[in-house]
Amino acid sequence: MSGKTEQEEKYMAIQVDHLDAWYGKKQALFDINLAIEPLSVTAFIGPSGCGKSTFLRCLNRMHEEIPDARVKGRVIIDDINIYARSIQKLMVRRHIGMVFQQPNP
Repeated sequence: MSGKTEQEEKYMAIQVDHLDAWYGKKQALFDINLAIEPLSVTAFIGPSGCGKSTFLRCLNRMHEEIPDARVKGRVIIDDINIYARSIQKLMVRRHIGMVFQQPNP
């Protein structure tokens, strides 16, 4: 017996552990933990400014394009830690798309 719980042994398409995100000195996400099963449908619903878009940007590393923004924690997608030093952010973005509510020129 490995000592792992059933949840830890079950494969998750997306696993987020202790994710924090900042814009400069302002913390936008606080200790997010989430597991999404393969082939499931997941919706992020909440009021404006609650961190939905910030969280999604962290899933495809778009957060890194914002000056003074930073992320701490782990994001595992298909058994790959997308924030590992060996992972190129452009490869992540090719596999994880994002559709913006308002088009950018």
